[in-house]
Parts: sequence; structure tokens; C-alpha cells
Amino acid sequence: MSRAQDLTASDEGSQSDAPRRRIGRPLAYAPEEERSMMIRAAYRVLARADSGSVTVSEILTEAQLSTRSFYRHFKSKDQLLLSMFEEESERATAQLTERLASAPDPYTAIGEWIRFYIQLAFEPRRHRRTLVMQTLELHRVAGYAETLARHQELNRAPLIQALEAGAAQGTFRHTRPASDAVMIQDIANNVLLRRRDGIEQNDSETVMATICEFLSRAIGVQH
Repeated sequence: MSRAQDLTASDEGSQSDAPRRRIGRPLAYAPEEERSMMIRAAYRVLARADSGSVTVSEILTEAQLSTRSFYRHFKSKDQLLLSMFEEESERATAQLTERLASAPDPYTAIGEWIRFYIQLAFEPRRHRRTLVMQTLELHRVAGYAETLARHQELNRAPLIQALEAGAAQGTFRHTRPASDAVMIQDIANNVLLRRRDGIEQNDSETVMATICEFLSRAIGVQH
């Protein structure tokens, strides 16, 4: 073999041993950013949807991303919408838990818990987000009911702790913390539904005062 042939063979061997360069365009966004863009787009499209129904195509057009991008992160539209709901629920649970942790006493903690839900119903920005989370499109998603129940339970946890602490101190004379927490949550959820349906005529402070006055009698608050 000539020296030239030997060098050529050597070069070919080196090229075959070297790692192959990836073919195709690089990702325009980091994976987490791309996923977040689709979730934010789904929220915006749902907020505008008169019918309460959206398509993957509408979401991708809003996000300015491709179908390939979508299936890198989600198997279906339902999975995307459920992820959106989970993120919103986790954010709300964290905010609620933090708020109650700084309350100076059990009575104030329960008041803050109720006020948090009142704000979801009455503060314009929070109310808009709450309306999106109440759309029928989300209710139809597989896994929605289980996710909702899990976060409702997480949100009740600090309320139960406040009721237990108040009972231990003698501040709440008639409370049964676990069952009372469910009833208080049902009252708060009903406010959200009344606001959604446009049948709540009272302002936020009136609703807050009415609920707190009722609960003070129900759980036997000792002032």
C-alpha cells in the first residue's frame, strides 16, 4: 500500500470512530421553557374561548410552536390541560399554606383561610384565573376529579391545624376539626360558584363578614 493510500485509510478510520454530529435544527427553547410556553398559551386560549373548548392547533398557534414541540412534552391535549390545572393548584396551595403559617393565632388563621378564597372570587386578576380553572373543558379531562380532590385535601390541611389548635386552646368550644374543615371549604367553594354564575350580589367584605359570623357561632368561638 502506498503512503497516500495508507493516509487515506487512516483518515477514514478516524472519521468512522469519531462521534457523529447530530443532524437537524437545534431546539429554539430549553425544554422547560417550551413546556411552560404551551401551558401559558393553553391558559390564554381557554380564557378567550366562548365555547370553553380548545384544540391543540389553537394552543400551538398561540404559543408559536410546532406539533413536534407539543408531543415532546405531552401525549394529548388532556395531559396538557391537566398539567396547567396542577400547576395553578400547586401555586394556590403554596400561597395559602404560607399565609396561614404567619397567622398569630387560630382565629386569625381561619379568617385568612376564608379571605384567600374570597379573593379568588372577587379580586379581578385572581377571579379571571379561577374562571379558567372552572371551565367545562377542564372538567372533562381524565384525572381532573382526582387532582381536584387531592388539592382540596391539601388546602384543608392548614385549616384543620388551625381548628385543632383553637380547640386545644379552648378558643373553639364546639369544633370537630376534620368535618368542620370540609364544611368551611364547601362554603368557600360555593362563593366561587356563585361568583362564576353571576348570582352573588354582595361585595367581598359583606360575604367575608357573613361567613365569619356564621362560623363563630358554629364552632363556638370564645372571645
